[in-house]
Amino acid sequence: MTRWLAGTVGERGKVVAVDLDTRFVADINQHNVEVLEADIRHLSLENDSFDLIHARYVLIHIPDFQVALTNMLRLLKPGGWLVLEEPDFSAARAVVGERAACQSVDRVNQAILQMFGNRSMDYALGIKLPAILQKMGLQQLCVENEAPLSNGGSGVATMMKMSALQLAEKYIATGRATQEDIDQYCRFQMMNGHGRYTMQR
Repeated sequence: MTRWLAGTVGERGKVVAVDLDTRFVADINQHNVEVLEADIRHLSLENDSFDLIHARYVLIHIPDFQVALTNMLRLLKPGGWLVLEEPDFSAARAVVGERAACQSVDRVNQAILQMFGNRSMDYALGIKLPAILQKMGLQQLCVENEAPLSNGGSGVATMMKMSALQLAEKYIATGRATQEDIDQYCRFQMMNGHGRYTMQR
């Protein structure tokens, strides 16, 4: 996204990429890109305001996301565009598959819900965000909603498998899922033609 924006704004434009972990953008050597390792909640830029601010899967991982959102709006020029892409993990479920595998998927989804709750984060933030922005007084909201039905082995399914492997200990610590559930969940995600997983993003 940073590279695409840099190409879009052209020679006279500027892109500022902000992240707590900048390893995925640190190697971008374009004169119109500035990379900042910083927390968007507390970012302060003198004499900088932006025509467009974009964030993807950021707010859902911040307990006090309202602080980040307020700061983004402060950095936005009047009439500027705020583009947010946030998921609604509450829409995720197994649709077709062996009963035991579907039950494991359901238990892992419950563990995800519990993990987010334990951290005071809302795993269904994506679906609530338009109403939150309305209450903040934003106008001219444009909402696009996707709920893809994904085969096992698809991009979404592969991402969810990788996430489960990385967060397995945290899922198990909730008491809602076991290691066997995690293993079943991962197999289910990769069973092309046998498993279906729907996820609203």
